[in-house]
Amino acid sequence: MSYSAAIKSELSQRIPRGRHCQLAEIASFIQFAGVVTLTGDEKWSVIITENETVKGKYFTLLEKAFKIEADITKVIKALAICDESGHLRSPHEGVSLLLLKNICCRRAYLRAVFISTGTMSDPRSGYHLEFVLDYAEQAAQLTKILAGFTLEAKTAKRKKRIVVYIKEGAVIVDLLNIMGAHQALLQLETLRVEKEVRNFVNRQVNCEAANISRTITAAARQIEDIVYLKENGGFAALPDNVRQLAEIRLLYPDLSLAELGGMCDPPLGKSGVNHRLRKINEFRNILLHQYQTEERND
Repeated sequence: MSYSAAIKSELSQRIPRGRHCQLAEIASFIQFAGVVTLTGDEKWSVIITENETVKGKYFTLLEKAFKIEADITKVIKALAICDESGHLRSPHEGVSLLLLKNICCRRAYLRAVFISTGTMSDPRSGYHLEFVLDYAEQAAQLTKILAGFTLEAKTAKRKKRIVVYIKEGAVIVDLLNIMGAHQALLQLETLRVEKEVRNFVNRQVNCEAANISRTITAAARQIEDIVYLKENGGFAALPDNVRQLAEIRLLYPDLSLAELGGMCDPPLGKSGVNHRLRKINEFRNILLHQYQTEERND
């Protein structure tokens, strides 16, 4: 089962106790997954999508709210899908605001919208939750309701349809919590923590590797300076304390600056070690310049 299907399966098991929430969810199913028509004999007809998850939850809610014997016309009127004159509300209008006054009803509404139109990518590959809708007005109502829960969503056109989507992992977690998909939420949070830990470890490893690389490069350059002075008669000209550090560096090419300083007598801090290493480099450059000048004069 895909992660998206798992969310829908979990949400389909959540049956609200309050009739007002049941009505909000039924209206949402009809709005986003159904077709409502008025037959020639002035009778209403509701056809729900062939999706079994949607149909199963829809009829369960219908039975809870209307005891299934209810005339479909009464259902339609109770859901405020038609106006006072009996005319069918346009699907452009979205679910009636009369059914979405309570926070719990708006949660129920979001559950039904996700079951009917929502998808969620596998969180192991990335975070992307979206609702694919038919009308811009539906998208506007959905984004407004999400905003009421401080959830920011974006919209985009995809061919002839409108997509409302969320790509922030933390926002998706909040939405799953609001809809009541707690098992899916726990799974997502576990994957998010694993990914964050893995990314942190990778950053630490990369940082450590970069530090080691810089240390090796700097040590190689320092040893090159010292060897040049030894081979060209400049080593003896170094001050005693600088020469002491140079000998330690030759003996221990892998030590860090702090470790080099700890082996000096008296011990040095990193700034002191850096200062003496710069002195070695300066002596080397002076000696090199002298030889280059002599070669030009010759």
